[in-house]
Amino acid sequence: MAGAGKYTAETLAFRAGVPLRTVRFYVQEKLIDPPLSRGRGSNFTEYHLAQLQQARTLHNAGFALDAIRERRGEISLGLQAMTSFDALRRQWQGAKQTSREDDDDDDALDASECIRIPMARGVELMVSQDRPLPSPRQLVEIALHVRKAFGDR
Repeated sequence: MAGAGKYTAETLAFRAGVPLRTVRFYVQEKLIDPPLSRGRGSNFTEYHLAQLQQARTLHNAGFALDAIRERRGEISLGLQAMTSFDALRRQWQGAKQTSREDDDDDDALDASECIRIPMARGVELMVSQDRPLPSPRQLVEIALHVRKAFGDR
């Protein structure tokens, strides 16, 4: 490692858990910013690491490379949604399914029995534990629409 917060391409790949080819490909495809300099002295920062992890997360969630490139400015939303999704999925799997006592009021949600997914500043999606969660890709799309509707970019 070349200084605090500065990584070679090899170190960046190791830290992100991807092959070196992936780092080079993502730079070439403009999915992450190019290194701070060229040649032997080129280095990456924590910001590059976050970009790489976020782009990889969205790609694993089913987004095409063109869609990731188009949303590069919004890419942190993808990581936030995926992190929330992973945490909620673990919580969901560990939670016991409870039957509702009041079947007449099926549309009412008990917030204490719901999975809460942050969508934008001050906006959450509440999903009843007896409903399946949307896919990670759908969660990202929902969050993008919510942020656009609430003017929170």
